[in-house]
Amino acid sequence: MKEKITIIFGVGIICLVSITAAFYFNNIDIFNVSDMITILAIIVLIAGSMYLMRDRLRNLRLGLPSSDERMKKLHWKAGAYSYYATIWIAVGAMWYNIIFAENMGYPELTSGQIVGVIVLLSGMIWFALQLYFMRSGDA
Repeated sequence: MKEKITIIFGVGIICLVSITAAFYFNNIDIFNVSDMITILAIIVLIAGSMYLMRDRLRNLRLGLPSSDERMKKLHWKAGAYSYYATIWIAVGAMWYNIIFAENMGYPELTSGQIVGVIVLLSGMIWFALQLYFMRSGDA
C-alpha cells in the first residue's frame, strides 16, 4: 500500500510541476537563451521523473518491491555525488559573477538565476548519475 501511495504522490508532483511550468512559459512574452535553457532543464527533470515512476509502477505490477536495497544504495550514492557537484556549481556561479561579469563585461547573474542554476543542474546531475549507476551496477 505504501508503494502505491508513493507512486500516486510522485505522479501528482509531476503533474503539478508540469502545470506550473506551463503557466510560467505561457506568461513569457519574449524567449531568450535563459528561458530556453530553463525549458530544456525542466523538460529533462520531468522526463527523468516520469521514467523513475514508470520503473516503480512496472515493478509494482510485476509484484516486485518498488525499491530494494541495491536501488536505495544507488540513490544514496547518486545523492552524495550530486551534493558534491552542487557545491561546485554554486562556487562556479560565484566565480562567474566575479571573473566574467565584473572583469570581462558579461551579464551578471541575479540571485534568482543563481538559485535556478543550482537547483536545476543539481537535479539533472542526480538523475543522470542515478541512471548511470542503475545501468552500470554497484561497482
